[in-house]
Amino acid sequence: MSNQILQSAYQYYNNLRQEMDRWLKQSMWMDPPGRNRGGEDEANYALAWFDHYAITESPMVLEHFYRLRTALIDWVERECYHGYEPEAEAHHGTEPFALFLPRYIGLKPNDQKAVDILLDASEHIGNWHSAVADWYDYDRDVFHSFYLGSKSVRREARDLYELGEHFRFILIALAAYRVSEQQRYLDWSIRYGLKRAERILAQDTIPRLWDLNGNPVGEAEIKRMNLHQLANTKHHQSGDSLSGIENLLASGAVYAFGDLYCSSGETIFKSAAYKIVKPLVKTLNDPYNEPAAAALSYYRSAFSDNSLDNSIILQLADLPRHTPAELALVFPETYAIREGGVGKRADMARWGEWSEDGIIKPIREPSPATLTLAFQVTGDPVYAERALKGASTRLMMARRVLRGGREHADMGGAICSIAAGHGRNWGTGSVTGCYGSLLVGLKQVKSEMVPSVEFSSGAVPTGLMSLVRIMPNEDDTEVIFYNTSSKASLYQWRKTGTQEWQAVDLSPQESRRIHIG
Repeated sequence: MSNQILQSAYQYYNNLRQEMDRWLKQSMWMDPPGRNRGGEDEANYALAWFDHYAITESPMVLEHFYRLRTALIDWVERECYHGYEPEAEAHHGTEPFALFLPRYIGLKPNDQKAVDILLDASEHIGNWHSAVADWYDYDRDVFHSFYLGSKSVRREARDLYELGEHFRFILIALAAYRVSEQQRYLDWSIRYGLKRAERILAQDTIPRLWDLNGNPVGEAEIKRMNLHQLANTKHHQSGDSLSGIENLLASGAVYAFGDLYCSSGETIFKSAAYKIVKPLVKTLNDPYNEPAAAALSYYRSAFSDNSLDNSIILQLADLPRHTPAELALVFPETYAIREGGVGKRADMARWGEWSEDGIIKPIREPSPATLTLAFQVTGDPVYAERALKGASTRLMMARRVLRGGREHADMGGAICSIAAGHGRNWGTGSVTGCYGSLLVGLKQVKSEMVPSVEFSSGAVPTGLMSLVRIMPNEDDTEVIFYNTSSKASLYQWRKTGTQEWQAVDLSPQESRRIHIG
């Protein structure tokens, strides 16, 4: 293990940490509430700062989160009925409750007002509020519609389908169970999750949507019924075999199955998740595959399964050996889906390799999420160094020229789009694809961000490079500690969830690899 690589990784990590601080200050000054004044997906633009808080425990992050939380609560009280939009569909209606809010409550579990708005929205999922029309059909274990609001459940012919977006209700219900311990949320999530898993496993190819009898909807019906908006056709190339999987990734389906598996032990959830992630191994040479690489990483850990590792290693052999000398941030004039696979939006930023003669070549450098996965599979810190370099460089470039994105967190061309991904990435971007995962082993558990290791100092200590290698068997997870300073240092750390602090005493420029189990 080369200390030169670890020193370089520390420098890129330190650059990224500083860039995250600069963006936070810049955003608090320059990014006012958008047109929804706190609602819709507005707070989701801040997802990358959950990684930053796990590493720094910056009080400024909590201050900003509290402002976003307050604006979201104001929107719910102003615009919603019984805690949910009166008229909504499963894509936009779920956005205020599926990402930022449950993660924020993970940091502030005693914020009762935040808990209340999550539970107020959640009680409609399983028909638990008599003042609102039923959303869920317990006879068929499907939702009545794609359009589900607190005053209207639209049942026109074009609405009677189930999509990837309905997985978001599982994630919201599981978050509600986490914060309330009300068994109904877990019971319903397992019940509905079992049916979704069965329907996925029943098909050779995962479809883009299903009818309310659980049957896959083919391309002919999509065209005949003009269901292109429901099927998210605008985010896919025609005939792309991954389009059904892409729809599931864009709504966090793998994370839902992971939470359900960990809560119930039902192996069908593992089988369904495996069917989603296995085809994604071949996407690792796609520079824009963030949600695919993140799903593979999550699958290995949540389901304790390394059976895809050999296939992943074969794909890694085809990756470029060196990082580009200089990046270029590129926006084509015309919005279009130009590549197949997952993690694409027509308006997304693209990256190129710049040469001094002004020629920009398409980038081949893997995404930071892929490089993080490569580190987890191989244990080679070179991949972690490249991930941190890519993340710090991309965030620096985005921060110099792009707007923050608070007004529309799903967009493809803002700072938040680079940091935490656009609306098809379910929170994985250049920063969130590596930052928290590498430094503290950050993982999603029922929509809470939970580190694998923690330090007695709270924040990762100055001068320490910690690289956490999350493994399928939690006891095999390891951390590389590297003392970058010029003097001997003693650091106290522990595996999250344990009581006793462990001490690691490192000489200047000394590194040590330790199993945390």
